[in-house]
Amino acid sequence: MDGSRLQMNRYKGRFEKKSVLIIGASGGLGESYSEAFLKEGARVLLTSRSEEKNKKLITWLKGDVTTAQVDITNKESLEELVEIVKKWTPKINIIINATGYDVRKSLETHRFEEIYESLDTNLLGAILVTKIFLPFMKNAPESTIVHMGGFVDGHLAFPYYSVDVASRAGIFSFIESMNRELYQEGSSIHLTYFCPNAADTKSEQPYHGIWKEMGVSISTREEVTEKLLKVIERKQKVYMMGGFLTCFFAKLNTVFPQVAEVVLLNKYSRILKKHLSILSNKEPANHKNKKKIKTIAIYLIVASFIIYGMIIGVPFLKLSLKMKAIVMGGMIAASEIMFWIGGILLGREVLANYKKLLNPMGWICCKKNA
Repeated sequence: MDGSRLQMNRYKGRFEKKSVLIIGASGGLGESYSEAFLKEGARVLLTSRSEEKNKKLITWLKGDVTTAQVDITNKESLEELVEIVKKWTPKINIIINATGYDVRKSLETHRFEEIYESLDTNLLGAILVTKIFLPFMKNAPESTIVHMGGFVDGHLAFPYYSVDVASRAGIFSFIESMNRELYQEGSSIHLTYFCPNAADTKSEQPYHGIWKEMGVSISTREEVTEKLLKVIERKQKVYMMGGFLTCFFAKLNTVFPQVAEVVLLNKYSRILKKHLSILSNKEPANHKNKKKIKTIAIYLIVASFIIYGMIIGVPFLKLSLKMKAIVMGGMIAASEIMFWIGGILLGREVLANYKKLLNPMGWICCKKNA
């Protein structure tokens, strides 16, 4: 445990006398969160399903720490925890839901018990924790409940993560909806969706080789914990670790999933299949042809945007106004034709998203009146 402990000089009492409930405190990241909040001056109530694990936490953690058992998938267990919390503190400032359960394999090889466990722990548990604790947290203005996502879960839908991704995407949408609801109700409480990077924890270590092959760096537990503390301190509602490129591809995948597949996700998918699939590794006969078509389509789309960007320079050319108008019209027409051909090759979903969100002609002249 000593090798993973956080350095004391990194902490300056940012959560002095705050009451913090950490659910799932016995996990790799849960332990680090617990230690960090204690070193920051918080009083902490740590929970897990196992009383034995709680006793182990008490033996090495220093500070104002209390423990309790809870099963977040069980309403009665959570209601019992609320009563414990009421005796422990008159108001709670921060709840960290550090629980999580994920299975990384094809849906065909999932056991039904694994599906239920993933959805119950990741999604149902998050909803129940929020519902049961929100009324109690009204006594603590600007308090927050933090729920954990995985590696940009719900945004980059990796294959062989299907049930896990579905549960994390559900948490993201639930939090987004709840924050809007709380705002409408005039509440200062908010929910936070925090996605840690692949971390150096015991449960994640078996997958480190896969992450490295994908070009994803492994974060230390200290790095993840420090980022979480900053997110809470800054009252951010959504934070995804992984750097600019990871967040960029997450947004690209939301708008243009077919483009994201060609640019990056097909490569990731092949790596994940190699390591996580126990089914046949034979590629479909038409796989290479489809890949070529998609590549051509991507080039057409990229070229169309480049042409649109070059239009900005037309007014500066030494041409007559008439010629400038002809050149600009030709460039717009060429760009549109190239994009729509590329879009048709990639599929209707790309065309629909483009028309809705990114078509420059829609910005300029084709907006409908509200």
